[in-house]
Amino acid sequence: MSINNRELYNQFIPIDDRSIKDKKTGDVYTGIFLHEQLNAKYSFTFTEYLPHYVKIAWNLEQLNNEEQLEQRYPFLYKLIKRRLRFLTTFIEHSEEKITSRLAKKEGNYYFFASSRYLASKHFSSYNTWNRNISIFCTLGLMNKIKIQNHNRTMDRRATRELKALAKRMNIDNHEKLSPINFYTIPIYNDELLMEANRRANVLLDNNFRANGFSKFFLIKVFGKEFADSIFHDERYISEYSKHTQTQIEKFILKDIQRHGYTTKDRILRYVQINYSQLQPWEYGFKKEKQSKKSILSREFDRSISEIKEKYNLEYRKADKKLKERFHLNTSKTIIYENPFDVIKNE
Repeated sequence: MSINNRELYNQFIPIDDRSIKDKKTGDVYTGIFLHEQLNAKYSFTFTEYLPHYVKIAWNLEQLNNEEQLEQRYPFLYKLIKRRLRFLTTFIEHSEEKITSRLAKKEGNYYFFASSRYLASKHFSSYNTWNRNISIFCTLGLMNKIKIQNHNRTMDRRATRELKALAKRMNIDNHEKLSPINFYTIPIYNDELLMEANRRANVLLDNNFRANGFSKFFLIKVFGKEFADSIFHDERYISEYSKHTQTQIEKFILKDIQRHGYTTKDRILRYVQINYSQLQPWEYGFKKEKQSKKSILSREFDRSISEIKEKYNLEYRKADKKLKERFHLNTSKTIIYENPFDVIKNE
């Protein structure tokens, strides 16, 4: 592709599968005359690839303008600012992994990507890439899709990529690796970014922590149907998860009754849990690698919002008034009864 073509791509915003908009003039080129209109004005031939290349340039432009992101979409920016490099790398990666110029879903080209491949080629670990991709999908910045009736070309290319990855990792059988997932990337217009900002706000209100982010967390926040669209597996909120949350709840209520407040640190130190019900796939790690503290920490992070609402509790860093109320020497983060609820009961 020529440099001139790339400059032209940067000039247009894709509106949908059959129309694009000139960023400078606001002119919209649509329908069956799109090719002729562009060719007459710019001596340029429209191709099937144009929308995705334009989209890449436009999306990266929005992400690189961090000042605008923070100002217009504050919750979204807060959640992704430390993950922007992963998102921009993934978007750039999509350009070379499109399966076919005819492979589209809702007007967006789909492509394949492997978290293990990205981890081996770029930075950070497989688990970090996997988690960040799921977070981006949750926000709607990318979509993980199920391709019905894979064609042979797609299957061959995906298998070839998986074999190459297995070879680089010194794995003798590529089938030991998880299958490569397929994705689409939407255009980052104001409507999409506003929705991503709304979802980010919901996640933050529900005590989003990367440590506690999982399918179980999404089920609790957005429901099972939404969680299934992000995690294409049969995981559910297990009996062990319920057991652990119940033990945390019991301790919180007893500790508040004794001391007026409790902390996450005390929960990790004193709550007892039974390992016998732990499933091998629980929390995304092998069963033998789990520790009491790590299990409680993850379950606390993904359950505290539900526990707060259930028992009318607050969970926040102690200010001057709270330090005086509970005779605290430091501004630790504490869990305590909602003061308005206490006053009402008195």
